This record gives sequence, structure tokens and C-alpha cells, in this order.
Amino acid sequence: MKKFLTMISLSIFAVTFAQANQTTLQKNLQKNYPEMNAKVTGSTPFNGVYEVNVGNQIVYTDEKGQYFFVGNLVDFKNKENLTAKREQQLNKIDVSKLPLDQAIKQVKGNGQRVLYIFSDPDCPYCQQLEKELTSIDNVTIYLFLYPLKTLHPNAETVAKQIWCSSDRYAAWEDHMINQQAPTALPNCSNPISKNLTLGQTLKINGTPTIFLKDGQRISGAREAADIEALLGTQK
Repeated sequence: MKKFLTMISLSIFAVTFAQANQTTLQKNLQKNYPEMNAKVTGSTPFNGVYEVNVGNQIVYTDEKGQYFFVGNLVDFKNKENLTAKREQQLNKIDVSKLPLDQAIKQVKGNGQRVLYIFSDPDCPYCQQLEKELTSIDNVTIYLFLYPLKTLHPNAETVAKQIWCSSDRYAAWEDHMINQQAPTALPNCSNPISKNLTLGQTLKINGTPTIFLKDGQRISGAREAADIEALLGTQK
């Protein structure tokens, strides 16, 4: 009984000590690198090495926050990328909280599967994704117009023109696939500024960014086969 209680005490001490180290590390990061906006998100299989979330990326550091390791932590025995797995977990969102009235809705086929996409009308990778989406059926797409003005100065005006069109998704597809500029005047009430604020809150730094029904984040364009595989995981 005494041995059992000793084991429990040691376990509690170890957890408390680890939490204390992470608290100290968080304070050090905030003090020494405030511009990083880094958050300590856990420990690793290595003693004294901790997991830190910077933006949407996982990096690793020592318990003082002096040395940083950038790259993938891989479990070779189980053939698992631990870094990618953690980034996927940490970058999930609650899609039920997305303001769908700020998105363009398109239902294809039975619409049972769902994609939430943040896309820039002047982004070449977004145009590539849109072409791939033409072969995807039985899906409901919620498209959030998300112009990145620093990269594409005219994108915000184009986004507003698309939103102000009588058939928004048709105007979007014509622009993205057929390179036909929208003709509507960009002076109607639109959610573009709200979408930009939303994207910043969700830490969307590039387009296209896709969210699945379970909140999983997919960054960048994907081929139709890859999108089908991702949609196949939806329940």
C-alpha cells in the first residue's frame, strides 16, 4: 500500500513539475519574443523539449526557450509524423460557429458532404482549386471571399463585384475558371471586411484554406482525388 501511494505521489509530482516548466517557458517566450505570439502546447517524448505553436506551425524548444528546432518529429517505428498530427489537432476549428451568411453557398448533387473554403479571387492556387472542384459532386460548398490585398491589390474590388452579382457562384466560377471579369458594381452591402476579420481570428495566412466538416484545416490547393479522399472521411 505504501509503495502504491509513493507511486501516486511521484506521478503527481511529475505532472506538477512539467506544468510548472511549461508555465515558466510560456513567460520566457512572451518576455523575450513577444512578436512571435508563441503558445506552449505540450511536452514531447524528449525530456526538456517542449512543443510550441507559432501561428499554425509547431516548433520545438528547450525549457528555457533559448534554442528552437524547426521540422518534423517522426515516430519511425510506427511510421507516424507526430508534428503533422499535432498541427492537425491544434489547427481544427468549430465549423458550427462560422457565419455562413457571409459565404456564397453552392449545392452540388445531394449536397450531403460539406466544404468551407476561404479563397482569394486573384490567387492562382485558388483558381487551380476551383478547376478541381468542378469534378466534385454531392457536396455543399460555403465559399468565404477572402482577398489578400497585400498580395493582390485588386482582389478586394473583384471580391465585392462577385458578391454584388445576381448569381454569385456563377460569377465566381466565370472569373476563376474562364477568366471573365465580373461586371457588377462593387457598391452593394457585402461581408468582405467581416471575412477578413474572421480569417485573422482563424489564423488564415494564405489561400486557399479549406475546412472539413470536423473542423480539420487543409492549406493550399488539392487535386480532385485528394479532395474526394478527404470528403470520404466525413460521417
